[in-house]
Amino acid sequence: MNSDAEHIINRPAEVASVLSSLQRQRSPLTISFRGVEQKYLSLLLAVDRKEQVFYLDELNQANGHKRILANEIFSVRATDQGITVFFTKCQVMDVLDEKEGAVYRVAFPSELIHNQKRDAFRAVVMLGNNMPVSLLSFTRKEPLQPLSARLVDISSTGCKLEFDSLIEPHFKNFEVFEQLTINLKAFEQKLTLKVEARHAVYDEKNKRTSCGFRFMDTDARVQADIDRFVIFLQREARRMDVLK
Repeated sequence: MNSDAEHIINRPAEVASVLSSLQRQRSPLTISFRGVEQKYLSLLLAVDRKEQVFYLDELNQANGHKRILANEIFSVRATDQGITVFFTKCQVMDVLDEKEGAVYRVAFPSELIHNQKRDAFRAVVMLGNNMPVSLLSFTRKEPLQPLSARLVDISSTGCKLEFDSLIEPHFKNFEVFEQLTINLKAFEQKLTLKVEARHAVYDEKNKRTSCGFRFMDTDARVQADIDRFVIFLQREARRMDVLK
């Protein structure tokens, strides 16, 4: 760590550790190019510690590929177990053509910022709590009907859902759903929120889909209910740990 600012990492071995953690978690990466307002999404596919390079998945949206080919400089922002990671001055060294799309080879950043303050705490929903959820979009293809899911975890700003099927059509990053309804049995109430999708994962083997969602346009009352529920789950987790 840099002694002047402990959150700046500049040793290659430590940079590799952070990048490898992002890869293991399949954390979505937000890619930004200099002077361009539009943001792009990607995944970190592999880390080569020996060569000090990492491999990025093809960018979403498609026009990001043109910027890569033009050798434009970009920055990367992601979350490592609730901690924000940021690095910049990146350029693609090579473009590899794969069956699933392009893969980009990028040199390790000379330094990255690894903030010590965590983002909003995510409370895990234990299986015994069984929080049923329904998700509804007014613009998806017919038939127009809610999707049933299970609440995996939740924070003050978003949640993760798991679906017992491979959702079709696939969730798109930043796709808006007008109604996410969470049945809070412990409080004998239901929360209804507007959300946007953030990085879906499709488990072909087990026929399941998981996806993160960010809460949108929450008013003060609903936000208070969410925060109260997160605190309740934290207490439940501590209680269960004591009982073990």
